[in-house]
Amino acid sequence: MDNLKTIELLKKKLIREKNTRKAAERLLEEKSYELYKAKLQVENSLESVRQQAEKDVQLLHLTSILESMLLNFNARLLQESPNDNLFQKLLDDIVAIENIKAINLTSDLGILTNESLFSGQVFLTADFSVTQSQHQWNKSQTQLMVYIYQEGKKRGSLHVVFHTPPNAAWHNTIETKLCLFADMISAAFQRQLLLDKTIEEKMRAESSEKSTKDFVAMINHELRTPLNGVLGAVELIKETEVNAYQEELLKTVNQAGEMLRVIINDLLDFSKINAGMLELKSTRFSPSELIKSIEQIFSSKVQEQGLDFFTNIDKKMPEYLLGDDDRVKQILVNLIGNAVKFTDKGKISLEANWQDNALLIKVIDNGCGIPKSKQATLFDPFMQVDNSSQRKFEGTGLGLAICKMLVELMDGNIYFTSELNKGTEFTFHLPLQVSSEKMKEEDNKAVSDYPIQQLNILAVEDIKMNQTILGMMLKKLAIKHQFADDGQQALDFLKDNEVDIILMDCRMPILDGFQTTQQLRGQGYTKPIIALTAGTTSMEVEACIDSGMDDILHKPYKGEELKAALAKWGQTLLKNKE
Repeated sequence: MDNLKTIELLKKKLIREKNTRKAAERLLEEKSYELYKAKLQVENSLESVRQQAEKDVQLLHLTSILESMLLNFNARLLQESPNDNLFQKLLDDIVAIENIKAINLTSDLGILTNESLFSGQVFLTADFSVTQSQHQWNKSQTQLMVYIYQEGKKRGSLHVVFHTPPNAAWHNTIETKLCLFADMISAAFQRQLLLDKTIEEKMRAESSEKSTKDFVAMINHELRTPLNGVLGAVELIKETEVNAYQEELLKTVNQAGEMLRVIINDLLDFSKINAGMLELKSTRFSPSELIKSIEQIFSSKVQEQGLDFFTNIDKKMPEYLLGDDDRVKQILVNLIGNAVKFTDKGKISLEANWQDNALLIKVIDNGCGIPKSKQATLFDPFMQVDNSSQRKFEGTGLGLAICKMLVELMDGNIYFTSELNKGTEFTFHLPLQVSSEKMKEEDNKAVSDYPIQQLNILAVEDIKMNQTILGMMLKKLAIKHQFADDGQQALDFLKDNEVDIILMDCRMPILDGFQTTQQLRGQGYTKPIIALTAGTTSMEVEACIDSGMDDILHKPYKGEELKAALAKWGQTLLKNKE
C-alpha cells in the first residue's frame, strides 16, 4: 500500500517536472525568438546608422570639396582678372563632383569672351519660370538654376544638371554653395569693374596733369617772351637821352610792364603750385641783406605815397640761414605790397625775429583794415576784399593765396589780425636752418671785378625781337657776340669758331636748346652754357640742368642779371685755366 502511494507520488512528480521542462522549453523558445528579433532590429539599426554615416561622410566630403573650390577660386580671382580659362576650370571641377551631369555659365557682365561656358555631358534643358529669387529647381528636381545679380539686376546664371535628384541634405548644401559661387562671380566682376574704373581715372588724371604741366610751361614761355622784349627795350631806352615827355611815357610803360610781370608771376606761380611743379631750393642767404633789398624795392613807392617805412631786425638773428630766399622775398613783397596798396597815410613796419629756431616776420600797417565778413576767406585764391566793379584797388587776388601756399610748402604758418580803419598785422614763421658757413666776400668781389669785355659770346635765340634786345645789352657791356637762329646753326658755327660762353634759348625750331646742349656735351664741349628761358617751372629748370646747361637766366631778365651771370662764369673759366 505504501509502495503504491510512493509510486503514485513519483509519477505525479515526474509529470510536474515534465510539464515544468516543457514550460521552460517554451519560455526558452519565446526568449530565443525575442532575442532573434532584437538581433535583427539591432542589425537593421546598425545598417541604418552605417548608411546614414556614409551619407553624412559623403555630404561632409561634398561640402569640403565645394568650400575648398570656393576658397581656391576666390583666391585666384583676387590675384588675376576674371577670364574664360579660369571660369572654364571652375565648371570642369564642379562637373567632376559625383551626380553632377553638366553645368553652364552665362553672363553679360563683360567678364567672358563668349557669353556662355559649358562643361559636362549632354545638356538637358528645362523651362524655368520668371523669378526674383536667387535660385530655382525644375519640377523633377534634376536641374538647378542659380542667378547672378549685379546691382539688383539679373546679369547671368549657373545652370546645373544632376544625374538623379539630390537627396534633401545634398539638395540644401548644393543650393547654398552654388549661390555662393554666383556671389563670388558677381564680386569678381565688381572688383574688376572698380579696378578698370580706377585705372581709367588714373590715366585720365595723369593725362590731365600732363596737359596742365604742358599748358603751364607753354603759357609761361608765351607770356614771358614778349615781356622780355618790352622791359628790355624800356631798360635800354631809359639809358639814352630822352626828353621829359618821353621819360614820362617810358615810366608809364615800365610800370605797366612791371605790373604785368607781377600778374604773370602770380598766375604762373599759382598754377605751378597747384600742378605740383614748384620746387623749393635751399641756399645760404643773409636775412639782413634780404630785408635791405626789400627796403630798396619799396623805398620809392612809399615815398611817392607819403608813407613811413620802418624795418627792425632782431639782434639775435643768425647771420646766415638756409632756405629759399627768393620765395621768402616773394612772400614779403606780396605782404608789403598789399600794405602799401591799402594804406593811404601813416606807416608800415617790418619786424624780423629769430624765435624757436624759426624766422618770424611781421608786416604791420595802419591802413584801411579788413572787414570781418572777408577775413575767413582772405587766403582763398582770387579773393578781393572789394569785388565790385567800382573797386579802388586792382590785382588778381592771388598774392595772399600764394603766400599761404609758399609758407606751407616751407612747413611754416601764416596768420593775421585786422581791425577796420585801424590796420592789419600779418605774421608768418618759417622753420629754417642756421648756416655756420660764411659767404666768401673775396670770391664775390673777384666775380664782380671780372673784365667781361674780354668775353666772346654765342647767343642762340630764334626770336628777332629778343636778339635785338640781347644784342643791345651785350653791346652796352662791350662784349663781342654772334647770334644763331636755332640749335643747328649754333652747332655749325661752333665747328669752326671758338667762344667763351653760350647763351642758349630753350624753345627753338629745328633743334631746341636742350637737344643742342646734349649734342655739345656728347661731343666733349666743356665751356659754360647758360639757359635763356621763359620757363620757370621745376620741370623746365630740371630739363635745363639734365641736358647739361650750367646756369639759367629767366626771361624777362635785366641787364644787371645778364652782367652778373657772365661775370660769374667768366670767372669760372679763368679759374679753370689756372
